Amino acid sequence: MARLDLRRSFFGGPGFTMFHAWGSNASVPMDPHFHDEYVISVQIVGDEQITVSGKTEHLSAGDSALLNPYQVHTGNDRGTPNLEYISLYVDRQVVQRVAAEIDPGVEAPEFTVTKIRDQQVVAAGLFEILDLVRQQAATARVAPVPTELAVGDKPSDETSYDLSIECALHRVVHHTFEHYSNLRHPMWRSTNRIAHRRIARAVDFIRTLDRDENTRETNLDELAKIAGLSKYHFLRQFSQVVGMTPGAYLRTLRVCRAAEKLRAHTMPIVDIAMSVGFADHPSFSRAFARQMGMTPSEYQRAAAN
Repeated sequence: MARLDLRRSFFGGPGFTMFHAWGSNASVPMDPHFHDEYVISVQIVGDEQITVSGKTEHLSAGDSALLNPYQVHTGNDRGTPNLEYISLYVDRQVVQRVAAEIDPGVEAPEFTVTKIRDQQVVAAGLFEILDLVRQQAATARVAPVPTELAVGDKPSDETSYDLSIECALHRVVHHTFEHYSNLRHPMWRSTNRIAHRRIARAVDFIRTLDRDENTRETNLDELAKIAGLSKYHFLRQFSQVVGMTPGAYLRTLRVCRAAEKLRAHTMPIVDIAMSVGFADHPSFSRAFARQMGMTPSEYQRAAAN
């Protein structure tokens, strides 16, 4: 995605990341992209236009946007001179655990609405999490680590913040999925549903490639055959229905997979790049920065804080 002229803060925690941006948006649009997490966002200042799954939405101060994993969207197609928003990215495993508490028979609920107007409960929940992660980060920067702590132990203040953040995250996830998803209403359609069955088959196949640790490549001939369409009609229909080309979709999936590995902090960045299918570190860094708005190393450091 294009870099916005925004000041920003990025925080990470168990099962989530949070992005807070404010400042002049300079009318710079975000390219079509998606995330492998659920996104809960609130507009604090300004108006902007976004496109989600091919539909245009206008967000004003107080509005919230709800996005499902892999849901193609843009941002800031058109906007006011100043912009401020908070976006919460929630891991699918967190949502699955909360969903199981509400209805054990549902494994992967999805949002059925994209925009909710002036939802104060959602906004208050995101502000609460933002305030807590800010306080935790500030405490970690200034507080010395007691020498008597065993390896892996945390100071009591940090543990207290962890518990408070976990509770606040649970409340936001529980509320949004209780009221704006198909968790209680399985027949309600997800906003990320691909109505074109042939294209949906190809999308499912591309997602299996992303989950393949061998990162097998595909090509337009193979994808068109899976969809049962000519190459010309497949490419045109895929771009129209999904909102990006097949190649861009696969690259975005791989960046999402890389972001997940960066949050885990278990591999060097160059190894992560190769493991998700990029040929080298520079090409991976460029693709990651375009989509995430920061370099892989910046993302990894921020997610660790």
